[in-house]
Formats: sequence, structure tokens, C-alpha cells
Amino acid sequence: MLSRNLRPPGLGYNAVDQDVDRLIVRIHRLAAHRGYDREALVSPMLKRLMPTKRPSGDPVAETAALRTRLKESGIDSKAVAYLTASVENELDFARLRLT
Repeated sequence: MLSRNLRPPGLGYNAVDQDVDRLIVRIHRLAAHRGYDREALVSPMLKRLMPTKRPSGDPVAETAALRTRLKESGIDSKAVAYLTASVENELDFARLRLT
């Protein structure tokens, strides 16, 4: 089995794209969380990707903007895995802030 970063590029919608989609959903969930504090983020890489303000009423536009930022950053599968783990950690911290 090939690792994700060794797959041929012409396969269309691949596993990295699916991981990016999951990452986008998690980032939106973190940004909308009541306990989210952008200044308390631990990961500088995640902080650069997080929106500067709370989500507005247009999730389609926010998703498109985040997808554009992710593509412009030249993110690979290792970075996606790192960011996904960072978002999960930050969600835990956000929950703890509310207790």
C-alpha cells in the first residue's frame, strides 16, 4: 500500500483532499466553540490558518476562503495530520475553559 504522499497526482480526489475536508470541518467547529480563544492557540501554524473573527452566517464563503488558504500554504499530508491533531487539542482546551 502506498503512503498518501506517494500516490500518483492524477488520481483526482485523493485521501489528502479528504483529510483537508475533515480538517476544514474541525477548524470551523473550533472557531465556533464558545471556549475558543485565538490568542491562546499553541500552534503557530494553526494560528495562521484560523479565521481572525468568529464565523459569520455564510459557511460556504468561509469554507472557500479556508480551502484557498490551505492550498496557498502548500500543505502536505504530514502537515494536515499535525494540524488535525492540533485542532483536536485546542478543542479540548476550549472545553476546559468552559468548566
